[in-house]
Amino acid sequence: MDIKSLDSRLSVTAQPRLDELEQLAAQGFCTILSNRPRGESEDQPDPDALKDKAESLGMVWHQVPVKPGEYSQADIEEFEYILSNSHGPILGFCRSGKRVAHLWALSQAAHRPVSELIEAAQSAGYDLEPLRERLEQQASQAVRRS
Repeated sequence: MDIKSLDSRLSVTAQPRLDELEQLAAQGFCTILSNRPRGESEDQPDPDALKDKAESLGMVWHQVPVKPGEYSQADIEEFEYILSNSHGPILGFCRSGKRVAHLWALSQAAHRPVSELIEAAQSAGYDLEPLRERLEQQASQAVRRS
């Protein structure tokens, strides 16, 4: 498993297998956040089995299932709520980790400079440049709401 940190509380990885959850618990992850919709691919592990195994290991399980590139404001806010209200460290996953990086950046755009988010994601291997305009919009909407 290739686990990369996005910030001090959230790390990201591709889809873990059921047998890898014990390793994640041993590494100290307290919360698992899945961004994969059920039945996204034939080789996808059963989300219920993953949730049951994670919880049996003492980890808290959350799901914000999204399709690639389809992030509603409600999805972004739910992701941010989970990040803000969960015990860390938190591990987010999807098929490749890209959706986690996108939702993380969109949820943090109101709190951190967009360039910092893009740089942090780049360090973890995710290119957020194509998302820059949306990140800037997210940041400016947050300013208007406050």
